[in-house]
Amino acid sequence: MKKIFHLLLSVFFIYSLVAFSSCCGKKKAVDTKTVTPEVKKDFEKEGYVKATVINYEVDGCSFLIQLEDGKKLDPSGLAADFRKDQLAVWIKYIPKKGGVSVCMAGQMIDVADIQLRK
Repeated sequence: MKKIFHLLLSVFFIYSLVAFSSCCGKKKAVDTKTVTPEVKKDFEKEGYVKATVINYEVDGCSFLIQLEDGKKLDPSGLAADFRKDQLAVWIKYIPKKGGVSVCMAGQMIDVADIQLRK
């Protein structure tokens, strides 16, 4: 009889412990109506230049970046998200020296950073 009492007492204790821990572990719900204000970034002050991605289908070229003054840049490794004709972007780039390109339509560059322009 004592063994049954201790067994029931143990089961009750474990059940109480599980029930208590499940009630106390709940997190507060996040208010989805609260909107954080969008921080406007001044790209020009940070060294970015305005440009447009162009699909340049001449002599083995693919996508080039054209600056506002008309200068064309041949980017190596342009991300797939930015391979869209007439896409307005902000770009920071590093000119390549001594690189060889099939395209030869613009200055070869490495893209340091590229962001969508709105």
